[in-house]
Amino acid sequence: AVVLSVAWNIYGTSTPPTDYGKGTMFDKIAHRYDFINRALALNMDISWRRTMINEILSPFKSTTAPLQFLDLATGTADVAILLARELNERNIDGHVLGIDPSFNMISVGREKIEQRQLSPQVKLDIGDARDLKELPNDYFDATTMSFGIRNVPERHLVLCEIFRVLKPGGTMAIMEFSEPEGSGVMSYLAKLFIRYVVPVMGAALSGAPREYMHLQNSIKEFPSPREFVDMIEGVSCGETKAGFGMEKVEHMNFGSVQLYLAKP
Repeated sequence: AVVLSVAWNIYGTSTPPTDYGKGTMFDKIAHRYDFINRALALNMDISWRRTMINEILSPFKSTTAPLQFLDLATGTADVAILLARELNERNIDGHVLGIDPSFNMISVGREKIEQRQLSPQVKLDIGDARDLKELPNDYFDATTMSFGIRNVPERHLVLCEIFRVLKPGGTMAIMEFSEPEGSGVMSYLAKLFIRYVVPVMGAALSGAPREYMHLQNSIKEFPSPREFVDMIEGVSCGETKAGFGMEKVEHMNFGSVQLYLAKP
């Protein structure tokens, strides 16, 4: 009865617009966000994030100057914290800046950073990935963005801001959901899980049905991996009209999660 009631609340409500996933939406679910994420991803999201961090750190064996990393859509700072810990494990000198539009998500992230005594190494700020005017050109060695770019309608603006702040030869890593395109049983089950189980479970755990209807809606509306690669490779930034070259696309979780790696 509870599941039916939650499902009715979700599918009985109007479908939120594709630009619904901005800071104010995440303000409502910030304090339960980590718990819900772990539950919906069956704890696998931690391994996905570790895969991304291993990829961006692979070029750095030793450094003479501190490395600079930018984590966009940082949320509650999961990636920023994992990245700082991995830098420490590898004895690499580096700093992480996390940017997110949600005040409440940033507040939760700052508490986590302080509890883990990472405050000198990790800084969080409220900001918009489409407009990073406070950040200098050619400054960051790598940028990351996990499960955030699908919430931004003007994705080309995000890509060009990343292009601007990345050092030449730096790495852009974007991790995002998509609906699995495979014909196998596991791909089909993964698609059903995203379409129906995620919004019902998310709404039940958070009490925010419209927010988790947006999650399912935004994944369905996001470009396919091939289309998103075309978007990354086709973007023209700045006066030079330069862009990115794809390095690799890694498919995870039966095709429902992709890691896109590109360089300016």
